[in-house]
Amino acid sequence: MTADRRFGTNSYLVEDKETRDAVVIDSNLEPDLVVELARRRGADVRAILLTHTDLDHIAGLHELRDAFGKVPIAVHDAERDVVEQGKPLRSEFGPIATQFDDVTRLAEGEIYRAGTLEFEVLHTPGHSPGGVSLKIDGYVFTGDALFAGSIGRSDFANSDGRALVEGIRSKLLALADDTIVYSGHGPATTIGRERKMNPFLS
Repeated sequence: MTADRRFGTNSYLVEDKETRDAVVIDSNLEPDLVVELARRRGADVRAILLTHTDLDHIAGLHELRDAFGKVPIAVHDAERDVVEQGKPLRSEFGPIATQFDDVTRLAEGEIYRAGTLEFEVLHTPGHSPGGVSLKIDGYVFTGDALFAGSIGRSDFANSDGRALVEGIRSKLLALADDTIVYSGHGPATTIGRERKMNPFLS
């Protein structure tokens, strides 16, 4: 995991230690940190997976593509236009300079494969329309849906607080208590801890 200094946004390198196949999950404002980590570990980055497309989660995409080549960028269809056409996710903010090809989809209930890695895609909207959580083995990457002791913002024009809580309860809290949660900001936690302690889910 690497976190940028401006927003504290986490970017993750997920790697199969045997094959060295890897993905990057989310692309924060300091992409050089995860690039350096991947090179130090000898990882073969096969794809970039986006939990959603707020600026602080996609700002480093150009640098990652430069470093890792034309690897697929995977995103939920509800936010695909942000990556392909540079349409702003939020009406509160202006357009962004992202226009990429080779964009693939992250769809609810489907398995996303990158080399030997397989992620279960859970659509967890509410913070944003196309927010997803990505589960692999005993870990789940929740983006800005679920945090340690908190949940994502839902005060944007295209947010939905009810959908956010419902998605967390029906899809994330359905996971085993010992599932480790890696979120878009802040420290790791577990599903069991959030089930018991998170004040927004009581």
